[in-house]
Amino acid sequence: MTSAICELTGVHHNFGGVKALAGIDLSIAEDEILGIAGPNGSGKTTLFNCMTGYYRASRGRITWQGEDVTSWPMHKRASRGLVRTFQQSMHFPSATVRDNVGMAIDIARSKGNKAAAGRQSRWPDADDLVGIVGLSELTSTPSRVLSHGQLRRLGVALALAARPRLLLLDEPAAGLTDGEARLLERVLREVRDLGVTIAVVDHDMRFLFSFVDRMMVMATGKKLAEGLPAEIRANPEVIEAYLGHGLGREQETQAAAGDEEATG
Repeated sequence: MTSAICELTGVHHNFGGVKALAGIDLSIAEDEILGIAGPNGSGKTTLFNCMTGYYRASRGRITWQGEDVTSWPMHKRASRGLVRTFQQSMHFPSATVRDNVGMAIDIARSKGNKAAAGRQSRWPDADDLVGIVGLSELTSTPSRVLSHGQLRRLGVALALAARPRLLLLDEPAAGLTDGEARLLERVLREVRDLGVTIAVVDHDMRFLFSFVDRMMVMATGKKLAEGLPAEIRANPEVIEAYLGHGLGREQETQAAAGDEEATG
């Protein structure tokens, strides 16, 4: 049986009197791709923020590779391989694609990254990482001229520079076309082949259904359902939670077209 790389037990987080997370239990198995879905405001990003130490959990316990890290700051968790991306594209606009990745590698090295312990002796270098995310033809291009989809994939390469054991991706498919989303899926499968466990937060269920191993669905700060994609797809509570929110990219496109017709 595959061991858990990260576990959350009864995790709560409050913003004043508002309960953003209300007792989340979650176990992430090593080498899996986990999808975390839920309507806007369900607590998905707050969950990532608590896992990485960006927020301190109000209550509960977070275990990383068997060690209680609930009180650890963000930089210490990242140095042990618990790495995330953000919804906004973060890069050095005037630097080339390769230099962006090279600088990220240098930053991770300067901070004494300990995530390489127990890994293969050679982690992909900057050129390798650029190739993994499908940007080899743009190696010498300044990142400021990249498309939105290309910047999303550059963000994955920058996160990989820190040698993650668990990579948390926050809304990586937001704003992508169907073709860009399919390319991102292929990139994430290749990332998993490096020995990186992946957790992907997205409200687009159809994007997640196509490639994750397992899913958790959230609603109002709580776990609504957990299981295989086929089980989640057929779950009546999940279907009800998504009514009025759209189940994915197809509904978003139809809604946008309807808005254009109404205002055109």
